[in-house]
Amino acid sequence: MRRTVAVRACGIHGAVFTGLDEIDWASMRHAYGPAREAPEVVRGLVDRRKRVRSWAQDCMWGGIHHQGDVYACTLATVPFLLEAAAMPDVRGRAAVLKLLASIGGAEVEDDDPLRRAARLAVSRGFPTFVSLLADRRRSVRRAVPDVLLVSREHAADTVSLLRERLTVERKASVRVAIVAALGTIARRARAGEADGVDAADLAAWIAGQVSASKHADVRMAALAEHLRLTDGTGGDLASTLYAMVTETDAIDLRDLREALGDRVAVRNDLLARIVREGPDDRRATAMWAASGAMSRWRGDYGDLMLAFAELLPRDRTRRIGLHLLTNDAWPLAAPAADHISRFIESSPTVFVDEPPGLWSVTGGPAWALNTTLARLGDPRALPLIRRALEEDLLPVDCRPPLRAYGADGAPFVPLLRRQIQRAIAAGALEEAQELLWNLTFVGPAAAEALPEVVTLLPQRSLFRVPLRALAAMGPAARPAAPLVRDLLAADPETTATAATALGAIEGAAAEADLRPLLTHDEPAVRTAAADALRAVGVPAAEVLPAYDHTDLKALGEIGPDAAPMVPRLRAALESARWPEMILATLWRITGDTAAALPALAENWRRKRDRNDWTVRCWTDMGPAAAGAEPLLCQELADPVRVTYQPNTWGSADIEDDERYVAECRAALEAVTSAAAPDDDPQPR
Repeated sequence: MRRTVAVRACGIHGAVFTGLDEIDWASMRHAYGPAREAPEVVRGLVDRRKRVRSWAQDCMWGGIHHQGDVYACTLATVPFLLEAAAMPDVRGRAAVLKLLASIGGAEVEDDDPLRRAARLAVSRGFPTFVSLLADRRRSVRRAVPDVLLVSREHAADTVSLLRERLTVERKASVRVAIVAALGTIARRARAGEADGVDAADLAAWIAGQVSASKHADVRMAALAEHLRLTDGTGGDLASTLYAMVTETDAIDLRDLREALGDRVAVRNDLLARIVREGPDDRRATAMWAASGAMSRWRGDYGDLMLAFAELLPRDRTRRIGLHLLTNDAWPLAAPAADHISRFIESSPTVFVDEPPGLWSVTGGPAWALNTTLARLGDPRALPLIRRALEEDLLPVDCRPPLRAYGADGAPFVPLLRRQIQRAIAAGALEEAQELLWNLTFVGPAAAEALPEVVTLLPQRSLFRVPLRALAAMGPAARPAAPLVRDLLAADPETTATAATALGAIEGAAAEADLRPLLTHDEPAVRTAAADALRAVGVPAAEVLPAYDHTDLKALGEIGPDAAPMVPRLRAALESARWPEMILATLWRITGDTAAALPALAENWRRKRDRNDWTVRCWTDMGPAAAGAEPLLCQELADPVRVTYQPNTWGSADIEDDERYVAECRAALEAVTSAAAPDDDPQPR
């Protein structure tokens, strides 16, 4: 019955998907379990009802072909997907072709047997794909160039077919797809991966289309592919690109962003012009393109951020500027701080409880922008924070961003106390803890809020922030010491945090309570107790047995007194996941620069990572680490952020890389500074 329904729905006469129900789908698995629903999904891909097709696509991309993975059940669907693609006048074929391109791995190099089998299976559809180049549906023709890339053994034929089709194709989006596919084949041919294709000839043809084609979209697409094939910029490239962008909207700015690669200045100049002069839809696309570029490429984004800040005064364009200036790119917003501050001063509202949505920002425009200023540590953010706290405008779960101000946040303690009291009275203890977090950065001046901290402390699930707040208060929090002592007998995690807090509060008077913890069963407790005892003046040699060879930060701080741990640290190097951490610790203990420097340099060359420990070690070595200068220069010259990983994203990627770059610059300055004749670098 189901098969009959599918045939009628698709408007096809005769049998379709023969053998689909005879496969033992239940014996195969996809991302979330047995693939028994595969027949229904395959039929749904070409159902006449849009909602069914959408459901089937979700099932394919979400399970059977989850995140691009190829399972046995994925491979088993290919013959039926090819059959679906060949059905004339059936809806959903364009989406089926996109699935086939992905399953066949048009852009993936992988030796996995299933992927190889999938590529071979999809390639058998080459004659069908060729016939679809002239399909009456534009969406189908648009999808064909991508799926043709799967058939690598037919690369030469594909080049001829696509070039011929380009001469008669009337739709811009299809022409752009054809040129993009030809660019991919040109790059493969240059790498020796496209037999029968003359790489130089195809690259020259693409370059020729930049000026020879009568279609603006082809010229634009050809220039994008030409940029992928070359390293140069060639004159005022940004102006050339801008002129082309204004001629056609057939090119996605995000594709052009990738084509420009590490030409950061060119891309930023182009995007800034679009933001300042382009239509609103282009400005929005420029914002998404800029966001993706900033998370991948290092560079000077000052003028581009200014361009987005210039959109703030106009209601029509404000959301575009807001989205970039208040999200993950905030570490790059300093050049726009004056514009941001002026907008905040002119805003009639402080805090707006906006409903969530694609273009919404937490707290509304003024508060979101003020948060960016506060993250930058700009003092101009403080008046609005004060006003929001004084007027009780913030919801109890909204934490004002005071971290960057440190002790300068002390004047806000009374206001925060009132907010915390309000949250406690409402039973919103987790929200109270969120507000309390600010006090962990203020220091002793936060002791005014001791009553609120004491109220929250008995809530065992919320112990971390109150204890850290008490530790930051130091001796001023002494009235809370008995409560903290009681927590030394709690679970290991609470005990470890309490040990740190008690040492900070009581100083030497905490020694009698902390010493018994040096032999605790849990390593984290022993380490916390040892750290606390060192902080109150107990000699490191007395607490050293409490440490393990994995307590690298503490051992590095101890320095030469940690010499008994050296054999264990050297033994751990053989299987260490992050050997630079052990190498840096060994130098801080032994002071042996001659041994540490080559080892750190070799590890640095072996993998590009955020080697913070190595950078800080070289900074402390100073001129003795002059051999590290080329490595630091190479890192600082790399246009790709060290945090960038293909197909992944982290909200702190830009922030972490910017901090790392600053540390590398400090290290370079240290290792290249003039050294006095008797300089003898010692670990710090």
